[in-house]
Amino acid sequence: MPDNAVQRTRNSAFILSFMSLGRRRRAYIFYGLLSALLALCIYETVLHRREARHVNLVAREVVRAAGAADERAVVTALRDYVRRQVRHEEEHVSRDDRPFLRASAADTLRSGKGDCGEATRVFINMAGALGVRAQRLYLEGPQPHVVAVVRLGDAEVLVDSYDDPYVPELETLDEVMRRAEFNHYSSLNWRRLLLWLPSFKINLGPLAYLLENPHAFTALFWFTLASAWAALGLARWRAARRLVRRPCLSPATVIESAPHGIGKTADHINQQQ
Repeated sequence: MPDNAVQRTRNSAFILSFMSLGRRRRAYIFYGLLSALLALCIYETVLHRREARHVNLVAREVVRAAGAADERAVVTALRDYVRRQVRHEEEHVSRDDRPFLRASAADTLRSGKGDCGEATRVFINMAGALGVRAQRLYLEGPQPHVVAVVRLGDAEVLVDSYDDPYVPELETLDEVMRRAEFNHYSSLNWRRLLLWLPSFKINLGPLAYLLENPHAFTALFWFTLASAWAALGLARWRAARRLVRRPCLSPATVIESAPHGIGKTADHINQQQ
């Protein structure tokens, strides 16, 4: 064999071994990141379930102590309990410096401190634990406020769980919007996202649950990233399989397989020498 042919063969073998090492390293990165994302998802899920049990136990104890016999009595008992338990203290609650993901309902119950948004979150989760569906509503105007919306019979009423309530009793949205303090309302806090839309109220369904449970929301976020990362790996694996099935290539010449990328062939490397 000519010297140049031997040298090309040696060069090709070196390149193939180098590329194989890179493939293994990418495999470690791929599976390591996937495992980390799934671990974060599991961690947030465990936290959420633990806090949900705490909220459930508190809600049942409140209703039992109040002797609530119907849904309206349950709503009133939970609202009054949150008003007593969650107190707004200006030195502990700053509206200008707060995390994007607010404190969970369990955290607020333990600390006993929160604004109208935190109080509403506690009420919604406690009501949900007892089978009463509720979601928040943002009231805008000279006195921005957050309340919960609950359907009682054929009517929807607003539940103000704030310790200094703007809406002391159960009232309908039409009744509340006649007040001078409010001129706009929305089911989503568009102002927080620097957007403005006309007044609207919609049924958020499962989204309302996620928005009121930061750990559940975060768990879904990590699961979505893990799924996207796994889907990317699957797509690259399928691309590698299609390359192997081409008549001009054999499996032995394919260097890299998905989810770690598609490698070059030995023939292609030799052609570049």
